[in-house]
Amino acid sequence: MPDAIDRDEDAINQDTITSIAQEMHYPLPVVRRVYETEFARLKADARVKDYLVLFAARRTRDALLSGRV
Repeated sequence: MPDAIDRDEDAINQDTITSIAQEMHYPLPVVRRVYETEFARLKADARVKDYLVLFAARRTRDALLSGRV
């Protein structure tokens, strides 16, 4: 069962990364690197993991907009 959850999480993360890359016109590898860094940082301290994708996506957009890439 954990494999199914991991695959679902991976699919959701990939969809989010693709969406941000298209929306912001950034290369997919750049967005993936920033997103995965933000997601890992948030996940490490999270007790409730329901909104990690939302927060990681927001922080990724903020980082790309501010030029902290």
